[in-house]
Amino acid sequence: MTENKEINEGAPILKRFMIIIMAIFLLFLVTSYILLGYPVFPILESLSESNLADNKTIFLEEFSIIFLGDTYRSLQSYYNQDLSVEMVVCLKGNINGDYIINEVYQPNIIEQTFNHVTFMPCSEDTIILLHSHPFRHCIASQQDLFTLDSIKEKNSNSLMVIMCESDRFSIYK
Repeated sequence: MTENKEINEGAPILKRFMIIIMAIFLLFLVTSYILLGYPVFPILESLSESNLADNKTIFLEEFSIIFLGDTYRSLQSYYNQDLSVEMVVCLKGNINGDYIINEVYQPNIIEQTFNHVTFMPCSEDTIILLHSHPFRHCIASQQDLFTLDSIKEKNSNSLMVIMCESDRFSIYK
């Protein structure tokens, strides 16, 4: 009778141990799916590198980008037109330490996809080339950096800005 009682007491301990092992294994599977199955790390990098606009101004350590009049509303309108594809706009204005934007216009677009936009060049007096990226992916691609080098040849003070949310921007000089 005592042997039977010891076997019955050992079974719940083994059962608990197996449940804990299975729970840890399932937790590992779910965590690895979330971290490896969806691009979490690029989003976290993008969030740490980018800046939120506040009151129509993007504040940076060295300078700010200030949108005058309805220019910020115009930018938002271009961005929200079709969130399934990238968009591009050219920003004109003055540079006096800060970048003061007084005009936003869209160049002729040749092709738009969810992760690429091809367009005719902005005018020579454009101070910022701004284009969008997919949601919360504000990191410049290699092609973006080539484009930045190209616009810097025309105007060394030009910036490239990537917009990845309605109020989130990454700035490249």
